[in-house]
Amino acid sequence: MQEQQTETAGTIDPRNPFDNPTENRDYNLDYSDILPPVTAPGYTMPVLPAKLEQHNIRRFYNLGGGMLLLHLVATNIIATVLYAVFPLVLSVADRRSAGALPDNYDTIVSNYISNSSLSMALNAFVFLLCNTGIFLLGCKWAKIPVGSLFQTKKLTVPTMLRYMGLGLFLQMVSALLATFVDDLLVKGGYGTYTPDFSLSGSKLQLAAMVLSTCLVAPITEELLYRGFFLKVMSRVSQRFGIFMSALFFSLAHENIAQGILTFLVGVLLGYIATKHDSIIPCILVHFTINSYSMLCSLLDSYNEELANMFSGLSAVIILVGGAVLFIYTLIMERLPDNTPRQSLRCGRIAIGAWPLVLTALIHIGAALLYMGMNNG
Repeated sequence: MQEQQTETAGTIDPRNPFDNPTENRDYNLDYSDILPPVTAPGYTMPVLPAKLEQHNIRRFYNLGGGMLLLHLVATNIIATVLYAVFPLVLSVADRRSAGALPDNYDTIVSNYISNSSLSMALNAFVFLLCNTGIFLLGCKWAKIPVGSLFQTKKLTVPTMLRYMGLGLFLQMVSALLATFVDDLLVKGGYGTYTPDFSLSGSKLQLAAMVLSTCLVAPITEELLYRGFFLKVMSRVSQRFGIFMSALFFSLAHENIAQGILTFLVGVLLGYIATKHDSIIPCILVHFTINSYSMLCSLLDSYNEELANMFSGLSAVIILVGGAVLFIYTLIMERLPDNTPRQSLRCGRIAIGAWPLVLTALIHIGAALLYMGMNNG
């Protein structure tokens, strides 16, 4: 019985305590933060985690979920405050310059904010502030050295180009899947919600959207999800961390179209981060995906016929070339596996981390609410 409960006595590597050859040891943090005796001479790793180990594992899962929950609350509060303060500032300025204000002034201001660069700039500011702030705060509390997230090991230019091609391929595949799911929901009498990224405003609004989509989102979202959250959720298993970071990245978008894309791409980005011990290639892949979408939107607003030609030709190239890259990647590489001991320390403990569960439920509820509003 004792032989079934423990490994052979010996020295345990605290950065690979489960002796998993499929993981990148350099990506892992010291497991002695979770199980202090792991570095003791002759210590053996139990098959089932004791209460102390379970408590410490759940503590990190709670921290990951808690930071995402704090991020959710902070973005909504700050956005609400900003959208309340700006109309007041504008009304004070207009009263000083024009005197009395029209009866429909609130409507005028609301339309101005929504249809100008101000709305996009405010959103970009909120996510820049919250994504970066939660990332730094989470890394501090989890004792994650920020510099360790930018080491970028064993990455060549051809490999980086392959990752970019895979990202665009997954973007195309997710669009097809989203269309299929959307058709099924519509036939079932359910509405779907998709954010509007059309470019029909001023040049300033266009610049704000490009800045937000192509710079703020790729950098700050990767800091939060592949920087802090992936690292925390990978304390036991890199495989578990990859799928959890992809899942919550998907849920955070609160709509089917983006949810499918962000989950598939999230798995790729999580794998890249753990393999190369860096979020820099993740930022580049994220930038490529968002920039391609923005380019298609720009062309569509400029010349619809040219946009259709570009989209059609590029879609064929991306789907055919991406399929080749995808098959090659499946043959040559694979996601990290779990050892039996790791499997016993992941999902069943994460279910008890209430901030994770609550954050997921809030995002799912919001997505269903948006669908219901669209259906109405």
